[in-house]
Amino acid sequence: MFMMMFISRDVDQATDMLDVWVKAGITGVTILESAGLSQFADGIREDVGIVFSLRSLLRAQEIHHRTLFSVIADEATLNKVIAASSQHVGDWSRPDVGVLFVTPVLQAFGLDKKFG
Repeated sequence: MFMMMFISRDVDQATDMLDVWVKAGITGVTILESAGLSQFADGIREDVGIVFSLRSLLRAQEIHHRTLFSVIADEATLNKVIAASSQHVGDWSRPDVGVLFVTPVLQAFGLDKKFG
């Protein structure tokens, strides 16, 4: 098993990638709003700490980053999704295309549930 994660600074780009994943065979994806360190434009004030800064950031502006992740059971599906994602993006070295990474899942529980 593998976990694939895509992090995007662009909501529309994340939505497009979600469509690519589903067409490539992914049946379950978790989508999170996320924030990168680059959003702390003025840095983190040392006298206040990260918790206050993060809370202020989340209140002050809408977070436009999205993180998609999915657990993929087999290597064939993983390779199909990576190929479709790479074809969609084109050049992963461009600064505006987000980040995709894969990590092995050593153990997982509850993945075979049917909802609805």
